[in-house]
Amino acid sequence: MAKYDPLTGFLQRQPADKDTVRMSFQRLEEILGRSLPPSARYDRTWWGNTVNRTRVQAHAWLTAGWTVAVVDLGEELVIFARRRP
Repeated sequence: MAKYDPLTGFLQRQPADKDTVRMSFQRLEEILGRSLPPSARYDRTWWGNTVNRTRVQAHAWLTAGWTVAVVDLGEELVIFARRRP
């Protein structure tokens, strides 16, 4: 299991009529069962919706059909938005 697979599963289990998921970094760490890397707390690009070899975290939410809509590093908050066709 890849380290961000629990996030993929969590997002995939959201009801079809739910368009956003708002969560604290702490809640995200609970879902993952591990701490976020330090860069997630200071580097806004860590939350980018770009897939490449070094952005395995983005692959987790994009695969589930979601994007990061908002990230607030000061409040340690992220809002995922469901991608609609």
